[in-house]
Amino acid sequence: MSVLDLTMLGTGSPLPSPQRCGGGQVIAGGASSILIDCGWGVARRMQDARIASATLDAVFFTHLHSDHITDFADLLMTAWTGGRMSPLPVYGPAGTGATVEGFQQALKADVRYRLAHHGEKLWSGGVACEVHEVEASDEARVIATIGDIEVSAFLVDHRPVVPAFGYTVQRAGRTVVFTGDTVRCPSLERAAAGADVLVSEVFNYELMDRRISLLRATHNDLAAGLLTDAKEYHIPPKDVAEVAAQAGVGHLILTHFIPPVATDAEEMQEFVAGMSDIFHGKMSIASDLDRFEI
Repeated sequence: MSVLDLTMLGTGSPLPSPQRCGGGQVIAGGASSILIDCGWGVARRMQDARIASATLDAVFFTHLHSDHITDFADLLMTAWTGGRMSPLPVYGPAGTGATVEGFQQALKADVRYRLAHHGEKLWSGGVACEVHEVEASDEARVIATIGDIEVSAFLVDHRPVVPAFGYTVQRAGRTVVFTGDTVRCPSLERAAAGADVLVSEVFNYELMDRRISLLRATHNDLAAGLLTDAKEYHIPPKDVAEVAAQAGVGHLILTHFIPPVATDAEEMQEFVAGMSDIFHGKMSIASDLDRFEI
């Protein structure tokens, strides 16, 4: 029996992809389950994965970029109409409270309509949340214990997004580390040390440069410029592999692919070319709805 179960709900990025939703993953252990990030399409993917949103014990945001939060409104509504009877605990960096409040405000009329229609069939608290804005440092620090799952946060370097978190999830001697969005930084290297699993974003500069060149050739200078800027705060394949190798990670799981990569083997292998020369452990190129036992 596994100690932790990881379901990748969304393995994409802000760039549209027909195969990959925005960032999000559920990790479960014992009687508890938590969601880390809730990007576009994640609530729908929970239905595909047969994970009831009403059963989530907590949600954690790594940071407040849109591709990590925009399906939170659907998550709140599907949890409530699915039978949730208590406020949903939400953890994240400074600004999380205002973000959650904004989603709740957008749903305010809908909640009122449904209560008027369905009455006592639905919990009167609607889409209430219990928000915890937490502080983190360069060293992983415990911020929550959900059942017997312990969650620690540490700062990563996603500037100008400040603060941005990575998370360490532990249960019964097993450790899974989530990078969030970041460049290579000492805090990530320390948090990853000895982890059973490292779930890392990855940004392929060469493939992105091809896309930028095509955009410039079609005179789409705005899009080309935005994609050029994106290279400043994401981690490339070589750095991911080196972090995993130096940390002695048992299993490296790649997600949040920039630029979007299809799920056919040839394109995925091009994306990670050279990584296995550096990191010799198990490596998975995750797709939406992949499941891993730890």
